[in-house]
Amino acid sequence: MSDFILEVGVENLPASYVPPAIAQLETDAAALFARTRLVYESIYTTGTPRRLALLVRALAPRQSEGEEVVTGPPASRAFGEDGGPTPAAEGFARAQGTTVEKLDRIATPRGEYLGVRKKLERRATPAVLRDELPALVMGLKFPKTMKWEPSGARFARPLRWIVALYGRDIVRFRIADVESGRVTHARPWMRGESASIADASRYPAVVKKLGIVLDHRARAQRIADEAGRAAAAKEWKLVEDADLVTELSFMSEDPRLLAGAFDTRYLDLPQEVIVVAMRSHQRYLAATDRRGRLVPHFFTFTDGPVLGPAEVVRGNERVLRARLEDAEFYWHEDVKRGITGLADELDRIVFIEGLGTIGEKWRRVLEVARAVNAQLPLNAKVDDTTLARAAQLAKADLASAMIRDGKEFTSLQGVIGSHYARASGEPEAVAVAIGEHYAPRAATDALPASLAGRVLALADRLDTLAGCFLAGMKPTGSQDPYALRRGGNGAVRLAAELGVSLERLIDVAGKAYAPVLGADDLYERWTKKRTGADVADFVRARVEAFLKDAGIPYDVADAVLAAAWERPRVAMARAQDLVRLRGDARFERLITGVKRVGNILPKERRRTGADWAEVRGHLTEPSTFTAARFEDPAEHALLDALQAMVREIDAGKDSKPFGQVLTSLSGLATPIDTYFDKVLVNSADPAVRDNRLAFLAAAYSLFGRFADFQKLVETGSPSR
Repeated sequence: MSDFILEVGVENLPASYVPPAIAQLETDAAALFARTRLVYESIYTTGTPRRLALLVRALAPRQSEGEEVVTGPPASRAFGEDGGPTPAAEGFARAQGTTVEKLDRIATPRGEYLGVRKKLERRATPAVLRDELPALVMGLKFPKTMKWEPSGARFARPLRWIVALYGRDIVRFRIADVESGRVTHARPWMRGESASIADASRYPAVVKKLGIVLDHRARAQRIADEAGRAAAAKEWKLVEDADLVTELSFMSEDPRLLAGAFDTRYLDLPQEVIVVAMRSHQRYLAATDRRGRLVPHFFTFTDGPVLGPAEVVRGNERVLRARLEDAEFYWHEDVKRGITGLADELDRIVFIEGLGTIGEKWRRVLEVARAVNAQLPLNAKVDDTTLARAAQLAKADLASAMIRDGKEFTSLQGVIGSHYARASGEPEAVAVAIGEHYAPRAATDALPASLAGRVLALADRLDTLAGCFLAGMKPTGSQDPYALRRGGNGAVRLAAELGVSLERLIDVAGKAYAPVLGADDLYERWTKKRTGADVADFVRARVEAFLKDAGIPYDVADAVLAAAWERPRVAMARAQDLVRLRGDARFERLITGVKRVGNILPKERRRTGADWAEVRGHLTEPSTFTAARFEDPAEHALLDALQAMVREIDAGKDSKPFGQVLTSLSGLATPIDTYFDKVLVNSADPAVRDNRLAFLAAAYSLFGRFADFQKLVETGSPSR
């Protein structure tokens, strides 16, 4: 067993290219070794701006034993009636260089076949690697690639060297104009340092001696630690930015800390503006004092030691000063216009081609927000004046110089708007809602803290979903240019937090486009072409993802979605209760009983998610079946039990916790079992049969009101 190292040396890669490349390298290498039957102890990949490295510990010296099975004719056609081989069997045997007598009988999913089992050659590992490594390297995918030499090979950046060692031996191959060897380089375009690697196991030590921090996690930790210590020495605290630390770790091989400063006059700008100015292009880390106020200093890193660090810092400060001067200009120009003045310009900014302006969007958002607000409890509604003003001003910063002209500040949408609102004297509740309405921007982001912010955020997402679907921009495969999946996920989280139903809100959002499209065009698109149904299906899929991301088993998710997809909070609570009761003997018996009811009904008569008044009416004042026509006491007993259950649920005003409802419903298992033991549903008498089916359909609607029990797996903990 020997170690193996593959190092691909390149001209500087963009930082964003490295993490996916090393992840793919690990996946593809593991697949390569599995396919080629090369056994190993462990695989490790890492990368820097100038190298991608694969280190394999204890790689076997040759391929493990393997067998190839070649099948010929079916055994049923391999021999004639006299027991002798057919021409098909003899021809197959000749082709395989053997005789019919030596062929094996091989069982397959299609039946028994004649065949040959061949032992595969056990090639030496270096020979296998020589053949496989060029494809492994050139198979790495990057956002953009380039050509740099006559062969036309493409890679993210030109290849400059390749190290490929199995133990002490070079695995020789060529990619483009580069041949593999044992020499690695530090910063060849700066000082030309290089080193020869005697053995693959020595690779980490050799690159460390060259001053390279090979492991990307170690580089990120070094950056965070050194900046943190430097800040703590001044009694400051770093502004947390894990993404920036990660990016910095892929911009250098030997990160060295430098500290700089900027004029205190820029501290009059909103803190977020300064942090973005430092981060966006310059990749500087910011710090705050004990009271959380930004200090006029920053930390940055160079790749290795530099000559004249003081001059480098002055250059960094000069570049940052220009950014901050731009931000200061944008800020003062926007504040002079005021947030109302900015909002007045929204009618001149296009939202989506053919779907009006941002000015028209905020009016629609307000309409949807009011529909959201209407679903909230009386003691938990947003003041309409606050809601209307926040909706009107939420997108005002899109007309600002800061967002429109300062490209690095576009990530401040909403946040900078809240600062403009405060600068213009708007109520704090309005300013907070403006700043929060883009949240959550990512799956791990917190939801808006304020109720107005949540209502506005949900309304904004539903308007965008409806508009993009009306414009034919729904996501397909990996294409989602308007980030509708992310927006849909956020809408579901917000709806779950607010406890509102999405189905009606989706319809309100779509029909709010009537002033832009015209009533006839909207009806054609939204209703006749089923765009509204498409949006609902899309959001339902997001609710499904919401449940499964929370660890809900697939069958439980499917069951509750059938009855309550439009109410994410309800769906989640019901799913959690179903999971909790899984394995309970009484509950499992109930599922069996409900499935017996469902299995005997035609699919179209299995109602799920019906209105409670409708369910109650079907059972307490039946019009679809006639109890007087029941012939067996078991029929009356089941009806009595169902009506008692309706009265029990009614006593809780349909707000009884679902877990309690499930426990109560479990009591119906016995009368259901007795019913099927005593009653022949599919009677020969059509009138009796139809009456019994109508009764069971009414019974099924009671269970289907809460979930589709047909979809539940009765035992075990399913996974998909």
